Amino acid sequence: MANRREFNRLLAGAGLASGLGDWSGLLPLSPLDAQEQQVPPELVRLRPEIEPLVRQIEQTPREHCFAMMLRELQRGLSYRHFLAALMLAGVRNVNPQPPGFKFHCVFVVQSAHQLSLDAPAGDRLLPLFWVLDEFKKSQQQDVEEGDFKLGPPPGKLPSASKAWAEFHDAMQKWDEPRADRAVVALVRTRGAREITEQLWKYGARDYRNIGHKPIFVANAIRTLQTIGWRHAEPILRSLVLGLLDYGMDQRVNQYAFEDQCFLSNEKRAVQLAARLPGDWAGGKADTARTVELLEIMRSMETENACRQAAEWLAGGHAQATCLWDAVHLAAGELMMRQPGIYGIHTVTSVNGLRYAFEQAASPATRMLMLLQGVGWMCQFTHFMAGTKKGLGKEQITDLGKVEIARDPGDAVSQVLADIGSNPRAAASQAFTLGQQGEHVDLLVAEARRLVFLKNTDAHGFKYPVAIFEDYRRVSPVWRPHMLATATYYLSGSSRPDSPVMQRAREAVSQLG
Repeated sequence: MANRREFNRLLAGAGLASGLGDWSGLLPLSPLDAQEQQVPPELVRLRPEIEPLVRQIEQTPREHCFAMMLRELQRGLSYRHFLAALMLAGVRNVNPQPPGFKFHCVFVVQSAHQLSLDAPAGDRLLPLFWVLDEFKKSQQQDVEEGDFKLGPPPGKLPSASKAWAEFHDAMQKWDEPRADRAVVALVRTRGAREITEQLWKYGARDYRNIGHKPIFVANAIRTLQTIGWRHAEPILRSLVLGLLDYGMDQRVNQYAFEDQCFLSNEKRAVQLAARLPGDWAGGKADTARTVELLEIMRSMETENACRQAAEWLAGGHAQATCLWDAVHLAAGELMMRQPGIYGIHTVTSVNGLRYAFEQAASPATRMLMLLQGVGWMCQFTHFMAGTKKGLGKEQITDLGKVEIARDPGDAVSQVLADIGSNPRAAASQAFTLGQQGEHVDLLVAEARRLVFLKNTDAHGFKYPVAIFEDYRRVSPVWRPHMLATATYYLSGSSRPDSPVMQRAREAVSQLG
């Protein structure tokens, strides 16, 4: 077992010890010994190649975690294993009920990864170090709130032939133990695509916690696509527990389950799927149809909006893209009308539903995702209008050009300077940049760079990833509008630098 002296000798041989500065005082005396690495019986056992690293993350005090991870990276730890360990530590130690709040340490893993993919090479580990610190904060909060632990699978598993029937029945009855056993049986006997296809519906059925459930499904599946399906069992068990929170009758954010649009939309999608034209999911833009649907959603006529969207699709009067345009615009508009936590989730929940639409194979499931997007924007509008803040009168379709600096760098700098202090001005300037088109990439790159300097919360990762993905998803005519809404929750240049991101940067700098 290496001691501190041996570890410092190894660092010196790699040319790192001289640059450690104050970090050397934070280095753990040694890695966990064999006894500390043993998995206690109350914890689910992970795969042997990842278990020791997860145990180190779990056991190392928060103030020592960056130094511990530096040691592992210097020993050759891969990016993929770092990412996997963060996800698995979260699902094993943090309660997914409710699927939000402290559980954002899990939700944010995929967003951090996406930001890493687009970062300069020297910055790619920064988001993962931030998530590591966020996990330790959530872990401590979870201990204080009951100390959840994901344990071994509970009881006898259903047979492979009965697993699907058991899973669907348990999900319909909101029966957590049965659903937990069933999903374990499915992971052990079925393939990734088959299982994933069935999860989209359960993610999209329940809006009550402002859309975190489809966010959870999309982020879990996307993370598994990176770290490997071999880690699916504990992640999907946590996911199922999150999806079953609140039950049938609990009223949250003004809605019980049966008050929502899911049951009618599910029936509608099944009935109409066989009548859909072959090109129903195509990319044809229709500005008039988009605005028409947006107007219905503004009026909070949930049933009318969903029925109208379904009839247009089935009758060949609109393709999916122009209706998704309306959903994304409605989400962005709600962010403009009430910036903050609810506005963030109009955008991120639609991002999850749109990803499910793109990944699902069944026409009925794909149609259901779109109809849920339509219905949820009506439900969000109704709920947000009834909150203390209420809704402003801004309409995304009223955005217009303003004067901006001729030099693109100056124009981008002004947008980022106004974020936080003058969001309407920032939005108008971003809209104008978007209409000019050629300098959008510069704004996006600078906005991402500021995230790496200033981010202090999980939404500061989740929101920019979602909004910049959706910017590319909408029809070109609407992209300036989506770019404008991005300014309502990005990190502006006047925001103070994040202490955690600064520590992460100092840690990564030790890797040379």
